[in-house]
Amino acid sequence: VKMVRITERVVNTYFAKLYLSKPGKNEIISVDVRPSDAINVANRCEAPIYVSKHIVLKDAIRIGYGMGRAHGAKATYDVSLDSAAEGPDSVTEEFDLVKNMDIAVREERYNDAAKFRDKLLKLRKSIHDH
Repeated sequence: VKMVRITERVVNTYFAKLYLSKPGKNEIISVDVRPSDAINVANRCEAPIYVSKHIVLKDAIRIGYGMGRAHGAKATYDVSLDSAAEGPDSVTEEFDLVKNMDIAVREERYNDAAKFRDKLLKLRKSIHDH
């Protein structure tokens, strides 16, 4: 098992692909599978699991700051997204800035947190201007 990709959601159904190869061979084949089965196989084989960025943005991530979080709860934006092949995109950059800002606040590095906040605001403004 090379990897699993959760590829899309249609209405309320998710779709996945399992990528396989024979030991010592370069040829990779993909098989359509249910996401639950794919995740189970990947977990047992210690293979990476990738999720389409569109699914993550629509279904999994809800960025929340400030008073809405319970004390000690894991941040909802504590994720890492793969960058596009042509380089980092604005979504990945935004998540990295938010994550770094959160870490700086937890470590009481408030000047660093303010710098990350300023970069985040500048990035969001540039996105909305285009």
